[in-house]
Amino acid sequence: MGSPDASEFADAARDLNDEPRLDHTIEKVVEYATRMTDAEAGGLVLLRSQRQLEVAAATGAEVEEAEALQDSLREGPSVSAAREQSTCLVRNTADDTRWPTWGPKVAELGLHSAISACLYTGRRTIGTIDIYAPQAGQLDEDDAARAQVLASHAAIALDCRHEEDGLRQAVETRNVIGQAQGLLMERYGLDARRAFDVLRRYSQDANVKLRDVAEQLVASGNLPDEKKPSEPPRS
Repeated sequence: MGSPDASEFADAARDLNDEPRLDHTIEKVVEYATRMTDAEAGGLVLLRSQRQLEVAAATGAEVEEAEALQDSLREGPSVSAAREQSTCLVRNTADDTRWPTWGPKVAELGLHSAISACLYTGRRTIGTIDIYAPQAGQLDEDDAARAQVLASHAAIALDCRHEEDGLRQAVETRNVIGQAQGLLMERYGLDARRAFDVLRRYSQDANVKLRDVAEQLVASGNLPDEKKPSEPPRS
């Protein structure tokens, strides 16, 4: 396909950064990865706690299975790329000795060449972009270079979306807890501190998140296991 084109990647970077939603950004990353290489299928996995890989997007069932195999076997180009913050090119999945268990299983799925490019920033490793093709040797060094450049742009966009989503969730959590406090204050004549203490106690007793307790109260008018809402709950 040729070497990476700067203007092509600049357009992709702008598009990814302009997308406000994390899930849509992930989908666009996979779309660009397959469009800008000789790949015919692709996916994206996120690195979770204990180095687990979570499939966030896949163009088909065979890709989803190939990605899931890497996590269950703890073997594959995505595992290596994430660990080493590198890009791994697999010319022939059936006989690549680096991943002797994963490779033949993926070849049986009809995926005979692959590339995994790590998504990482200075702060953390996010996951990998993984692309696949049905023919051995169909993906080459040029495709690997393109995937690596795209991954560097995508990582920044995904990191920003993740941070924005975290801030948005924090604001939403604060708002719903505030609404729940207001309901308790109005219903039982509590002050803000005692109303919050009530929510926290129910959260601890039921072993559920404080936000979940607040959301239930706002949605139903009742606290978990509340039998007599007319009587003030213990704080």
